[in-house]
Amino acid sequence: MKKYRFSDEEKKLLKIAKLNQIKSDALKEEINSLSSEMDESIESNEIFLNKIEKRMGIIHSKEDFSSCSFKRESSKAEPMEWSQLVSEANQVVDYDVSFENLLSQDDFNNAYAHLDEINETFKKKTGLRKKDFVFLGVAIALQCARQYVLDPWLKKNRAGASAFDEKGRKNNAEAGWYYASTDKILTNRVPFDVQHYGDFETIQCFLQGGDHRLMTLGHDPILGWIFGTANIMTSTVTRNDFVSAHVKIINNENKIHSIANTAKIFEAVISRVSQRGIDGKIALGCALLREGIHLKSDIYTKRSLPLPGLSTVSPDFAQQLTKYGIDTASVGTEITLACLINLIIAIVHRLCFDGLPGEEKLYEVRTRKILLYSNLIASTSNVIASVLSKNYKLLDVGGLLVTISRLITDIRFMCKVRDEFVRSKLDEHFEGIRSETEALYNNRFNN
Repeated sequence: MKKYRFSDEEKKLLKIAKLNQIKSDALKEEINSLSSEMDESIESNEIFLNKIEKRMGIIHSKEDFSSCSFKRESSKAEPMEWSQLVSEANQVVDYDVSFENLLSQDDFNNAYAHLDEINETFKKKTGLRKKDFVFLGVAIALQCARQYVLDPWLKKNRAGASAFDEKGRKNNAEAGWYYASTDKILTNRVPFDVQHYGDFETIQCFLQGGDHRLMTLGHDPILGWIFGTANIMTSTVTRNDFVSAHVKIINNENKIHSIANTAKIFEAVISRVSQRGIDGKIALGCALLREGIHLKSDIYTKRSLPLPGLSTVSPDFAQQLTKYGIDTASVGTEITLACLINLIIAIVHRLCFDGLPGEEKLYEVRTRKILLYSNLIASTSNVIASVLSKNYKLLDVGGLLVTISRLITDIRFMCKVRDEFVRSKLDEHFEGIRSETEALYNNRFNN
């Protein structure tokens, strides 16, 4: 049997239960012994009475004798205090008690049989019905339509590759180092959009000829809020390997001027925010706003933005994914649309609730099963179709992420509801036992 860890209070309860079991067994043996002695006494008395009856001519049946009642004065037992009961249990039972010490194998088998019965009831109440399969079919059809029709159409109709928010903005004309004035932060072009170089040989291959959106951290959908904001406040650009460079205006054009110290970039930002009062805080707010505007302008263009954090791990892999149309825009759109379809199916299905009051959670399990199964079937078929056709542009990465998320959250929810259902049924069972025990207890001590 499986071993459990019990708290001190639980150990006390188990010892008291064992003490009661010992006393009950002893009382049972005593009753059996007395019953046996009484049977022998009754038998001898009957023989003696029969002899007298024969002599006196009196006939009595065995039933007459057995129906005789013997009155005795009952002594009212006083209940023990809890502390006394614990003390006695510790004296009599000087070892740790487990369920195996209290229950027999038959008891365990009966308990498991009862648990299986409860689980079977739960399965029946949360199993899919005919109308649920209709919802399941509709959900699968919608997810597949999204994967093979809607998502490719949205990718095809993205805007051009230019960054719209940079049009009409001025080049970075700041003369300072690790500093961009507050009034220029919103009007200057973001420094990490730079693609040209100055005259220093050490910075001629700073971006290594790659896509500047993959190579610069300012374009990362998550890291950009940190590094991109710092770059805007200091007129610098930080590469995906965390090497930075100054961006200056040379021949009326933004160019990478010279290598910068990444640590000093953040030192300058922190110093400006903490030591320059309201101006420093306004500068930080403007830089964050500018970063958000630029990311929004880039995210839905044809090249979009790389997946968060991927360019710092493997720029080549990130670039390969973008060729297949797997980028922040596509994945974000897929996640949004997949969640929207799930939400619509969930709302309509829950409007069709036909259970009894108090069974809402059991019905929600059915709803979540529909969503989970539909997402699993759609994602699995999508992966198989992409691999067999070798057309990885069909791969629904966003939908796959939603499916994985549902696997975690829905299964956890179902297990929680099942545990609550089992616990409630066991509570009902034990409540009946408790009520019966209390009735026996009250009858003993109150009569």
